[in-house]
Amino acid sequence: MSAKQELVIANMSAAVHRDGAGISYLIQTPTGVLYQVFGDVASDIAFIKSTDGGRNWSFPVVVFAGTATSLTVWYDRWSDISAGLIHCAYQESVTDDTFYRTINTESADALSTQTTILAGTSTLAGGCLSITRARGGNVYCATMIDAGTEGGFLRLPNANVPNGAWDAARATVFEGATQDQVQLVPGFAADTQDIMAIFMDASADELTRKVYDDSANSWAETSIATGIVDLVATTAFRNFAVAVDLANSQVVLASWTQADLANADLRCWTITESAITEVTNVVLNSTDDQGLCAVAVDVNLTDHWVVFYLGKSDGSETWTTLLNMYSKETFDGGTTWSAERAETEKLGQRKALWTTPRFVGAPIPVVEQAGTGTATIGYAIVLPTRSPHATFQLGM
Repeated sequence: MSAKQELVIANMSAAVHRDGAGISYLIQTPTGVLYQVFGDVASDIAFIKSTDGGRNWSFPVVVFAGTATSLTVWYDRWSDISAGLIHCAYQESVTDDTFYRTINTESADALSTQTTILAGTSTLAGGCLSITRARGGNVYCATMIDAGTEGGFLRLPNANVPNGAWDAARATVFEGATQDQVQLVPGFAADTQDIMAIFMDASADELTRKVYDDSANSWAETSIATGIVDLVATTAFRNFAVAVDLANSQVVLASWTQADLANADLRCWTITESAITEVTNVVLNSTDDQGLCAVAVDVNLTDHWVVFYLGKSDGSETWTTLLNMYSKETFDGGTTWSAERAETEKLGQRKALWTTPRFVGAPIPVVEQAGTGTATIGYAIVLPTRSPHATFQLGM
């Protein structure tokens, strides 16, 4: 097996990618092109792309020039929509607004008009940001810009995508506490405009599923698990992750019960509007010094998932400062998991992690590299050593 390759693709702003608690991903198109949208050292939002599996990257293209504090993205095909828009939402601290813009990966990377999701009045630490698109085409954004006191849940109707106006704020998904986190995902109900949210209630140490009824403009909440201790984003991000499993009309959720403590578990569930089903733990009774996760679902092989995380399960590494990245995979929908596999080969400071949530061939994770400061850190992709096992298809 060839040596693993860890390539720094950009010096990104830790304040945007980690402290801002926006849900980041690496996007892979049906033809294998990779896109990374990121906050750069000037706190602008930009994107780079690779047409050779991540070995070489384009020069950055600026999406927004300003002072961004958080970023989130979503890709049409993760909602089973056969189109190529990357939906970008970003918060900024000059006018204290949340903005929206798209990148059309199937039309020469054309940028849409920038529109305003939420016009705010202040920006503070402790917020979060997530965007998704329903299978019916509506775009939804959950934005909290100042520690639980200013934000909202808003909708861009399908007819207005990507250049039109956002609706007035809808029924809130938030509960108002500092450090609460939300990840929006498409739903699978008969009403294709309905969506779901995985909600991390920091004050209650609880993960819940919230189901949004678009026509009624209402949320229904069900507990997933208690005893899920919040990890503050400024320490490291993120401690739970979700990927859409279109073949089974569900999402796959992984979450640590806590970070950097003995006996922590990396638990895993499948989630629909009507069912919450726990599968086998990815990690059971951690020794110590573990946390963060990212989930990837195979486009072509049903029930094949990969979960990435930081820290070796024997406790021999040091949380956030001397860590490698590891993974386990399942080929039976979480009933059994492989042995722990090292994905990086050099210990270092690692405080952020994400991946291609739907992949072909092999998933590609992105991890924070060791750096000398807290504001700007190198982020690296880890090129896969697994052999691809299937061809590309449209249903990314």
